[in-house]
Amino acid sequence: MKTFKMLVHLAKIQTVVAVILSINTGWTQTSKKPNVVFILIDDFGWNDVGYNGSTFYETPHLDQLSKEFMRFDRCYTPSPMCSPTRVSIITGKNPARHGVTQWLPGRANWPGKPKTLQKVLCPAPQVSGINRNETTLAEALQKVGYDTGFFGKWHMGKFSETGDPSAHGFATQKAVIEENSCAMFYPFKDHKEYFPEAVPGDNFTDLLTESAIEFIDKKRSEPFFLYLSHFAMHAPIASKKEELQKFTEKAKLLPNLSKEEKKIKDPYAHKPYNSRQDSPDYAGELATLDENIGKLVQHLKDSNQFENTIIIITGDNGGRTSFFHSPPTAVMPLRGGKTFNFDGGLRTPLLIHCPGITRPNQQDSTVITSIDFYPTILEMIGQPLLPNQHQDGVSLVPLMKDKTIEKRNVYWHFPHYQGEGSYPTSAIMDGAYKLIVNYHQEDVLLFNVFEDIGETHNLAKSMPDKVLEMQKNLSEYLKSTNALIPKANPDYVHQ
Repeated sequence: MKTFKMLVHLAKIQTVVAVILSINTGWTQTSKKPNVVFILIDDFGWNDVGYNGSTFYETPHLDQLSKEFMRFDRCYTPSPMCSPTRVSIITGKNPARHGVTQWLPGRANWPGKPKTLQKVLCPAPQVSGINRNETTLAEALQKVGYDTGFFGKWHMGKFSETGDPSAHGFATQKAVIEENSCAMFYPFKDHKEYFPEAVPGDNFTDLLTESAIEFIDKKRSEPFFLYLSHFAMHAPIASKKEELQKFTEKAKLLPNLSKEEKKIKDPYAHKPYNSRQDSPDYAGELATLDENIGKLVQHLKDSNQFENTIIIITGDNGGRTSFFHSPPTAVMPLRGGKTFNFDGGLRTPLLIHCPGITRPNQQDSTVITSIDFYPTILEMIGQPLLPNQHQDGVSLVPLMKDKTIEKRNVYWHFPHYQGEGSYPTSAIMDGAYKLIVNYHQEDVLLFNVFEDIGETHNLAKSMPDKVLEMQKNLSEYLKSTNALIPKANPDYVHQ
């Protein structure tokens, strides 16, 4: 009898624990661990989607998902450049901390300019790529029983130096792009090995999605973590013929602009950037990407996995508004674009679906960053956080439950000249205020980005105390992370 009573008591305790787990995570003790699908889009501008205001591009699938998923309207990437953000996502650390502050392998010079015009000498990235000693998000999920797979663009260091995805927690990998060497159509810029079975006319985004779906359908007893890293929308931009024809006709309906009107000349950019979304090729490639994302999500629904799968869709930096040989996007009404610490280079769409937690038509405008995905995913699957690892990230689960997260400053460190037009800068965001330190022009900019979306009204002179406070916090943060700061160039020749 005593044994029977003990068993009954134990069952009651287990029931209470199950209820607590259900309340805290959205999953019951009897639920299968949720799958995780993380979709990263290259150079994905905040208003490249219809639901954020684009009228030339057409993204019906993402627009629909913005109603079904939770929509985060102020998602900032930790860098306006790809490699730093990618390392930050998988480590939960700011670029100033992990040392990858530019695309890899990176450079210290000002591209296309003589050294004598560099007002400051900029550092190359501190490290050659992601550190093998990091406990990555994939490794953390592997340790709790996840089957992990990486598909697409890596660009976190040369495989020979820092290892490929298999060295960082991914059991499966397919079509892994080491750096930026790829193209949208076969032979993928002489990389037939990405898809050996491909034939002329095959599209990289289509094949990548099909491979990801095969990974989803793999017979397994454990949950899976799929990291789907699209090469789109990185240059070279190329569209399918039918999409190109469609958007070429649509472009003819746009108002005529002069050459001057098509470009924005910014005093804080050394070359003009695009003012309007009007490229048929860009629109066509984006339409194919949108279709493939819709296809993958629909497959999860059709295979009865959607309600047990966390899905995150976002970009690695803002839209590319200037380039040499490929049509750019435009980020208006935001300022700048890829490589700029203006919002146009940092803000990107973010949609999250987490069964049991998020709701359709749920929306939040809290400032969050891509560094937050690591702890957020851990909490969403009911695992303890790893604060010694994801040092700069916080869980977004409270926001999903209509609560708040602790107020914090957000930091950026991009101390490099870049061909797209940007100068070396660091930045800090405190609530609605963003302060940018421009090393080349020896200037400080302060904006209220909540009220001034285009960052057109510099408040630095009218709010000197706020400038000093934010400069001090930024300086202390960069010092605490041992960030490399540009130094004056003794050979600089003033123009």
